[in-house]
Amino acid sequence: MQYSANQAAEATGKNVATITRAIKSGKITATKDTSGAWQIDGAELSRVYPLRTQSLQILTMQKDAKPAQRDEFTETNALREELAALRERDKLKDTLLENYVVQMADLKEDRDKWRQQATNLLAEQKAEAVVPAPIKRRWWPF
Repeated sequence: MQYSANQAAEATGKNVATITRAIKSGKITATKDTSGAWQIDGAELSRVYPLRTQSLQILTMQKDAKPAQRDEFTETNALREELAALRERDKLKDTLLENYVVQMADLKEDRDKWRQQATNLLAEQKAEAVVPAPIKRRWWPF
């Protein structure tokens, strides 16, 4: 089925400007007829924008359907499963946090060892370095 821009706007529940903007941007492919009006294929239109008539039919069918009764047993089981999943996630978080704390303690210990070694090396180098006494020179070389 071919739609004009106005018909396409009514079928999708969009504004005519939205439809023409989509055509000009290349979202929807359309052709102009001899009078200069846009002709849009129905399949092309429904590819980009869902047709409102289909959604109205679905809503009508849903209203006609008998409402499902709440099954408290199913809801209770679903809530229990969700609670178990949340508890499992909390245990995992706690485990990861403990591992992180242990790793940080190890890294701090290693850092302190390296710092001590560097300090000892610098102290040894200063002790070994012999600084010659400066030669006294006169201001006038004669």
